[in-house]
Amino acid sequence: MMKALLTKPDGRTVLMIGLSFRNLDHFRAEPLDTFITIDGSDTGGLPIDVVIFSGRTEEELAEAFADRIGPDTKLHIDPRLRS
Repeated sequence: MMKALLTKPDGRTVLMIGLSFRNLDHFRAEPLDTFITIDGSDTGGLPIDVVIFSGRTEEELAEAFADRIGPDTKLHIDPRLRS
């Protein structure tokens, strides 16, 4: 895995995460059981940590963490995936 913190010409910060085929193979072979955690302090002192995980569908992803989604959770679902 590769991670980098970049600044775009407009000043916005971008966290880039590059996954190897090995990472992707683990995600596909072990959905909802493979997690990559990136400590924000390892990437330029971000005030947050980042977790990357996989599931078979968006519904499965949401169900896996339904008990942790509360009123302050900011959840974005791509409009193209909504029915």
